[in-house]
Amino acid sequence: MTVKFIGKAKITKQGQVTLPFEARDELKLDLNSEVYWYLVDDHLVVVKDLVSTEDLAAIISKKNK
Repeated sequence: MTVKFIGKAKITKQGQVTLPFEARDELKLDLNSEVYWYLVDDHLVVVKDLVSTEDLAAIISKKNK
């Protein structure tokens, strides 16, 4: 499994988060892109393509082997 630190963000009073430039650049996200959030155990996972929870679990499980 490849783990890469991509930056940090601060949560505003309104609960908003700005994705770091490095993350947007690496994932080729533009102004109108959407991201999807999943809670995996105690980890927040952000993905650029919508996947089912079952598929995400399989991807994570496969990469952990």
